[in-house]
Amino acid sequence: MFLVFLVGTGVLLASLLSYGMATAIIVHLLARLIRAGFTGLGFWKNVTVMMIVALVTAAAHLIPIVLWAVVFVMCGEIATFEKALYFSAENYTALGYGDIVLSERWRLLGPLEAINGLLLFGLSTALMFAIMSHLITNRLRFQLGDLDDIPMNQEPLSAARDGGSN
Repeated sequence: MFLVFLVGTGVLLASLLSYGMATAIIVHLLARLIRAGFTGLGFWKNVTVMMIVALVTAAAHLIPIVLWAVVFVMCGEIATFEKALYFSAENYTALGYGDIVLSERWRLLGPLEAINGLLLFGLSTALMFAIMSHLITNRLRFQLGDLDDIPMNQEPLSAARDGGSN
């Protein structure tokens, strides 16, 4: 049982590291987009920001799923990578069909992966909420005329008076 916890903890830490790096990439991308003027003033700019964040977040979740699948194959629990990937995605999302079951020795890896997935989905939700909150706040400030808090590289004041349709 100690080996299972050791392996599970190692994979959990590796997936947290990979997710942390993906979050840093998202923050970096968002900072660049804000500097480029994508701060909530235009509908399509908001859509673009949220699509980029969603795509990077999806990739950030696929990495731990693949990592767990590799572990399932390496410990001899699942014969093919395809089945291991399916099983991993099922555990990570806490779907739990139960059509593939690990041996008694390694069965604790399933719940450990579910904890991993639920934790990272919660972090993703918080990150997306923070970004949407930023976009909504800037959009409301723009529409209500409080332009003091909007960075200088935004649309000119004439565009703000015209409704900022972009």
